Amino acid sequence: MLKPRLVVSSCLLGEKVRYDGKDARNELALRLEPFCEVIKVCPEVAIGLGVPRGKIVLYREEGEYRAFQPQSQRELTQELRSFAKDFLESLPPVDGFLLKSKSPSCGVTRTKTYRDREGKEYRGFGRGIFASEVMESFSYIPVEDELRLRKPERRLRFLTSLFLLAGARAIGKDRFHRRVSEFLITFAPRLEKRMRASGSIEDYRKLLFRALRKLPTGSLGMIAKEFVPSELF
Repeated sequence: MLKPRLVVSSCLLGEKVRYDGKDARNELALRLEPFCEVIKVCPEVAIGLGVPRGKIVLYREEGEYRAFQPQSQRELTQELRSFAKDFLESLPPVDGFLLKSKSPSCGVTRTKTYRDREGKEYRGFGRGIFASEVMESFSYIPVEDELRLRKPERRLRFLTSLFLLAGARAIGKDRFHRRVSEFLITFAPRLEKRMRASGSIEDYRKLLFRALRKLPTGSLGMIAKEFVPSELF
């Protein structure tokens, strides 16, 4: 079995790259590290922002989210998007993303957004610039932040998807399918049929991820026992 390739926000693994010069080490990310081929990322440092650094404001303008740093009066939107596209295009086949919650770059959910770029008029919650690019480009693999994974069922679905997608890459779709077809025939018969007929591992993995989202928690738990290291539970 291949180790899953997992893209992780650097701060979750203990790197002191946050705006306040601290890390945001996360227990699950640290436990995953020995079992995964980890690719670290910090978009804000990657575009040349210092550590520590001034606050970045995520704001809405003309129907899209943008990023601005009031302290330096620096508009960061295009830099973050360009980095995201270049970074994502350079990746080898990956099996999941674990990103920093509430971040103006990496937050999958619950990132504070504003109506103005100075951050004076609160608007609501949104998604970071880098995370948005990730979810647009990788809709067929699990993308989560550490806050969302506090929920046991969501964590189970993330881990099961992560390791099964890697398993399909490791042993090939036909051999892998024989190991999971019983569950899929029961809960996602139409997708299972399409998976058997799929012509490439890329198409197979996309269908697999869709099928896993249909499986009830109990069945996911049974599959997880076979594919996910017990140390992660």
